[in-house]
This record gives sequence, C-alpha cells and structure tokens, in this order.
Amino acid sequence: MPQQETNVASEGFNVLWVTALVNWVAKEVESRHTSDAYRWPVIRFYDADVYQALPSIRLFIIRDKSSGGLAAINAAKEWPSGVQRPDADVLTSPNLFATVKRLYTDFNVRQQDLLFLLPEDDLNVTDSWNQMSSAQQNALRIQLAYVVRNQFYYVRGFDAMGNFIIPPGYDFLANECKRFLEDHPSYDKNVFLMTRFDSSNRFSVTLDQEVRTVLRSQGFDPVRADDKMYMPDRNLWNNVCVYMLCCSSGIAILEDRVADEFNPNVAIEYGFMRALNKPTLLLADRAFRNLRADIIGTLRETFDLTDIEATIPTAVERWLRDSSGL
Repeated sequence: MPQQETNVASEGFNVLWVTALVNWVAKEVESRHTSDAYRWPVIRFYDADVYQALPSIRLFIIRDKSSGGLAAINAAKEWPSGVQRPDADVLTSPNLFATVKRLYTDFNVRQQDLLFLLPEDDLNVTDSWNQMSSAQQNALRIQLAYVVRNQFYYVRGFDAMGNFIIPPGYDFLANECKRFLEDHPSYDKNVFLMTRFDSSNRFSVTLDQEVRTVLRSQGFDPVRADDKMYMPDRNLWNNVCVYMLCCSSGIAILEDRVADEFNPNVAIEYGFMRALNKPTLLLADRAFRNLRADIIGTLRETFDLTDIEATIPTAVERWLRDSSGL
C-alpha cells in the first residue's frame, strides 16, 4: 500500500495522495525494474491535476515533467463537459480496466504519466487505505500495474498505449517485440500465419503466397514465424511468442495431405492465440481428416488445396468481412 501520514482535509487529501501514489510507483519500480529505476518518469518531477469525477470518487492525473523543477499539485478541477463520468461502482466493477483506458484517451494521458481513480474521504493515506474494501484496494493495485506496465514500455522506447500489450510473464521479450514492431509498426494490421511450410512443396508455397496476397490487398501485414529471427539466442519458441504477441489476429491453416497429422506447431500456436483472446481464423482444407474434438464446435472457413487460387480469396475475405473489427 502507499505510505503517507499527515492528516488534513479536502485539498490536503489531494496533496497527500499525489505524493503517496508517486511513492507507491517508485517502490514498485525499485522492486520489479531496479536497473531502469534511475530513468523512470514521474518519480522526480511532475505536475498533478485532480478532478471530482463523482461525489465519492476523484480522478488523479500526474504528468511527468521532464524539464525538472518543483512538483506542482493544482487545486481540484471541474469535470470537463463532454467527458463521460465513470460509473458509481467503477472501483468494484469488472469494467474498471475499460474505464481507465477510456480516461487515458479522454484526458490525453501519455504513457509516462499516471492516472488513478480513488474513493474520496478526508482521512490520511494510511487510514484511507484501511477504510477501503478489499475490492477497492484491488482496484488500486490493478491501476498501479497498468501504470507501471505503460511506463516500462515507455522507458524501453516503444508505444504501448494502443491495443498492443505484453501479458504478465513475457516482459523479457520487450526488446524483441520493439524490434518486431519497428519492422511491422501497425499492430492492429499484423496477422500471424500458422501453417506447415515446406519450400520444396508447391502446395505449401502457393498456399502461403495466396493467403498473403489476399491479406495485403485488404491492408493487412501477414507474417510467419520463420520470416525473421528476433531472438539473440535464436530460441525458436520465444521467437514464435514475439510474433504471436505482436500480431492482433491470426490464421491457422489446417491441411493433412502433405503429412497425415494435425500439425502440433499449428495446434499450440492456435491455442496460444485463442488464450490471448485474439481473433483467429481456422482455415481448413476440405479434405482435412484430423480435426480434434475440442475445435469441432469452432466456426471455420474451408478451401481446396488442389484449387488454392480459386478458394482461398473467398474464405479469407469472408472472415475479414465478418470480423469487421480487425
């Protein structure tokens, strides 16, 4: 929990919580990102604004001030007209994360800044924390994790304020993801192709070329995990993870005429993309025999491996049309 003690009311509450939030971030950074702490934003110089979101909730926005100087904590501001207020139960709602992301956009909050929604009271920070429900305390921890993650990407030098994220446990791939996104900068247009590929097999080559051609004609950037090695140690699985993390959607191609099997690489990659909740098309050859029970209920498009040029465009374009959010 954040640490701060002096007991004051109203505007004093704002000052204490701004200081406490900055200190809380600093402690988290020291614990998790020690080697980067010396260049972390906000910790040293900042300006802070506080808005009365609701009678029971205040919004804190603490902006990094790289030019230095004394920290400025401004008096509470009126809520801007035209900006949607959060729901009264936002701090205990499953919609908290979506609300926080929207407020980042509405208030033009940058990666290097902080944004927190807090329940309002006139207690000192420690007593205020102790008065919160466990759900409210967890809401603050969720907001802290989002802030630190955004700032981590900022420190490492790439944008994380769009839809791209690295899930917990994969921060070690941040540098490789940065390099990937330099090559393929439109995360929302990156499509990961999951397929058996044999450069000596004419069906594999034609299939790969046709899928890429259709996607490119619609403004997408199709990539396959063997296009480029991003891992300095040439670890194959981690390289595949970079592709899966940095693509917003995917196409898993199922065919078993070249080899009579459900290709295990395609299976694990498809499962990883679905676990990340990324739109993923199952594109199956009409003659595919090895369909597993756990994906029989999944809607899929079909093509004919013996008539690739005629059947691939229809299948892929129908998926793109149906998945208009891509």
